Amino acid sequence: MIRVIFTVVLFLLPFAVMAQERTSDTIPKTKKLKEVTVRARWKDRHLALNKQYVIKDEFKPIEHYTFDLRDPINPGREYFVLDFLNKELPRGWATNSILSCSSGIQYYIDEVEVSYGIVASRPLSDFSYAKIFQDLHPPCPAVVLYTRKGKDLLKRR
Repeated sequence: MIRVIFTVVLFLLPFAVMAQERTSDTIPKTKKLKEVTVRARWKDRHLALNKQYVIKDEFKPIEHYTFDLRDPINPGREYFVLDFLNKELPRGWATNSILSCSSGIQYYIDEVEVSYGIVASRPLSDFSYAKIFQDLHPPCPAVVLYTRKGKDLLKRR
């Protein structure tokens, strides 16, 4: 009989402890968090860069492919701007446009058209903003690069 009582007590003891732990004075107090608004920084940064660098209306639209080049990508290593863009852009991004375009990809530095050779020889650290238009002057794609200005000159890589 004592053995049965001892077994029942051992069986019920954990339930008694759990019931005691669930009393209201042992439940930790909780605080309700303040409501916050989360905004994506991508659009804010690119709108600010657009406002700071873009002058002509034809270059104002925010394109799908835009790059903030002010942040260090791989400190200590120098990239050429076109090597970086070729690495970042999806393969074949301009293929459809080039097939129907007689002049090929157009290159602009600070909204002035330049040749491929000039752009290909420039390091990435010279630029702060890049916009890639798939059909700037339909159907030709364009790479528009903006050199560093103002406070961005101080933040060179």
